[in-house]
Amino acid sequence: MKTILSPKRTACIAMVMLLNLFIVSRLAASDPKIVIGTIPKTGEAGRAEGRVVWSELMSSNAAQYAVIAMLRAPWGDDYVKPTNDNYLNPVDGSGYFSVNITTGGSNDYTIENVSFFFVRRETFNGIAGSTVKYGTMNGKYLGEPVTINRTDFWANRLLPPVPNIKPGFVEPGKNITLSCKAGETILYTVDGSDPLDSSTAQTYTGATSLKTPTEGSLLIKAVTSQSGSYSSPVSLLWLPQKPLTTPFWGLNVSLALNGEAFGYALSEETTRARLAPVAGLTKWIRTFGTQGNGLQYINKIAKSELGLHTIIGLYITNSDSENNAQIQGLRQILETGPAPDLITVGNECSRMENFNPAKLAACIDAVRELIQSKSLVIPVGSVDIAGADWSMAVLNKLDFVGVNIYHNVWDNTPENEMVAKTKQTYADKVAQYQKMVLVGETGHPYSGGTYVTEDGATRTPSITKAVSYLSSFLQWIQKDNIPAFYFEAYDEPVKSQNHPIEQYFGIMDGNLQIHPFYRETIALPANIIQLPGKISMNPYPNPVKDVFTLSGLPSGTAIKIYDLSGKIVKVQYFNTLQNSTGTINVSDLPDGTYLVKAGESICKIIKSR
Repeated sequence: MKTILSPKRTACIAMVMLLNLFIVSRLAASDPKIVIGTIPKTGEAGRAEGRVVWSELMSSNAAQYAVIAMLRAPWGDDYVKPTNDNYLNPVDGSGYFSVNITTGGSNDYTIENVSFFFVRRETFNGIAGSTVKYGTMNGKYLGEPVTINRTDFWANRLLPPVPNIKPGFVEPGKNITLSCKAGETILYTVDGSDPLDSSTAQTYTGATSLKTPTEGSLLIKAVTSQSGSYSSPVSLLWLPQKPLTTPFWGLNVSLALNGEAFGYALSEETTRARLAPVAGLTKWIRTFGTQGNGLQYINKIAKSELGLHTIIGLYITNSDSENNAQIQGLRQILETGPAPDLITVGNECSRMENFNPAKLAACIDAVRELIQSKSLVIPVGSVDIAGADWSMAVLNKLDFVGVNIYHNVWDNTPENEMVAKTKQTYADKVAQYQKMVLVGETGHPYSGGTYVTEDGATRTPSITKAVSYLSSFLQWIQKDNIPAFYFEAYDEPVKSQNHPIEQYFGIMDGNLQIHPFYRETIALPANIIQLPGKISMNPYPNPVKDVFTLSGLPSGTAIKIYDLSGKIVKVQYFNTLQNSTGTINVSDLPDGTYLVKAGESICKIIKSR
């Protein structure tokens, strides 16, 4: 059956077994094709990943099919992977699969060749993996098997372009250059599209001008090409580095407070009130989902009203329906606007039982497609624990990587080494990934009782230990301007069902107050150390040009307005109020961000003409 493809795509398919790419083509229903994207090097453990391209394969029937992977030994034996009793590796509705492959031995026992078969599961009912051999497969596979020589695969692949400045937060105005080997060509885009498919793809030359931005981000997607072959794709992301003027660089934010469950329907007004205290503490916030608990409002309020940068997260699970709901929630956020700064797809997916990395890869593709359908350029990443074995199929799709680091909390790191170990782990990850790397989460509980970690260490959280960790953490990020998100803004009682300690990581409590034991560590100006109390203030309009109003004020209230250095710039008293609403004129103040305090309550306004 004839397939109509671009010249570049045709060339890619010709070299597909040598490249770390997944190619989609229109094939006859009777001709499923196995495309291998990556495979561990000889002597190394890891995953073999690929895709079955077949027009009949879809989400509704994917469970009927599987991929069998066999290591082929020089002496003729075949060994199914990952184990004899678990050798039918699942494919998802888009055909993605991932197989754990062992090293295959060393020296005379090194196994170079790996064979892959696409099969119907029912054909193997009751068959032990130990009896499944290449010679017994006749008539049992669909399409044709594929055999990969691991040394050839790695020796013949093209390497992606290399930038002169490592991706991350960089001083604005820096020149970015890309390099490759002599005789190779670099294709690139700056709009988030795939340089192999995009009409906006350009050929990089020495005269190409690329600079780190003063606002927003610079996202370069690039491949190298030579004689019709292409490297694996690379995503390179830079954002402007700015002085850190708040105690935290970033805070994780979940607004499930005071016994509310995840998914609780929080109003926009309540969401606004719960976000207000966070604005005085940080410049960036990160969320974990797109629906419930005010998550549909957080991005708009944070960016439009509070002047914060946002990472909006999608919580990805094994459930296709839940994942689709998360993507639809993102659609609503994008349509409401403004655009988030960054998007993460998935958090600690490697810890989910029987999670297939191909499912995460498919969700990333769907998010990328949604972003492009809105004509937006928003970098996309994912977050996992520092020790996660990342899927190469997923890594190649990411513009940045987040790592969650909890030394001493979940492992046997001694208390006096937990901050030093956190620093070292972050440095190791920056060196490991050729991408921008964020600390997605780190923190320490202050309560929760004694427990035993996964590696057998006994831990007892305490206020002293939590304060010590927070103090050293803040010194580190302030000194080195580290893009790190602390876990987290508020305590989460709902998490008590997961593990007793998980509800006690918050900087603030359910009354929107900083915990007393953290107040000296978090160096807020003395005049505004008390964050929102019992009054719910809703400044309107906000941003404000000349005049705004506050509601819910008692008689005799003194309104104090502070700049972000903690200096009082305006005071206004209300001896009597009608309908508990006060009007404040700020036309004499310069444009900027201000904190407005009434009694124990505080909110933020943005003065803008």
